[in-house]
Amino acid sequence: MKKITSIIVLLVLLTHLIGFYVYFVVRQGQIRQEMRESIGSLPDEEFETFVFTLEEYQKIKVDGFEVKIDGKMYDHSAPKFEKGKVILFARHDKDEDDLISFITNIINSADEDKKPVPSQLLSFFSLTFLSPYQLTFTVSQDEIQLFDCYYSNLLTQYFPVESPPPRL
Repeated sequence: MKKITSIIVLLVLLTHLIGFYVYFVVRQGQIRQEMRESIGSLPDEEFETFVFTLEEYQKIKVDGFEVKIDGKMYDHSAPKFEKGKVILFARHDKDEDDLISFITNIINSADEDKKPVPSQLLSFFSLTFLSPYQLTFTVSQDEIQLFDCYYSNLLTQYFPVESPPPRL
């Protein structure tokens, strides 16, 4: 029972610690999927046209169908390569930008917290266990002596083991 309780508590703590990261990854995947589906059905007027050299395109490329231009995420259809230039028809992905800025704000707000950790909290985490009582142990310097007469008496006695007769 203690093992199950420990596992549950550990899972709750891990979920709390990495939950926002899991949310971020899942939500980013949903946003990318929605954008990929919508790009195929949008008219050409909805897209912005960008022209880059191959080197510039390699620098701004995030993955197969995403680029980051001036700090903004854009989703694009298949790029066209003409005379050493890359032509992109892309659409600004505002939802993904909002999600990335949200996660960035969370991470930065944790870094900006300059308040020291309270000493009570530090002492709590340094405890090995909590006791409801104030325990004091004293160690005496007296030698412990075995009671030889009882000890030797027990070793010399014979105690028969009573057992049922064997079955045939």
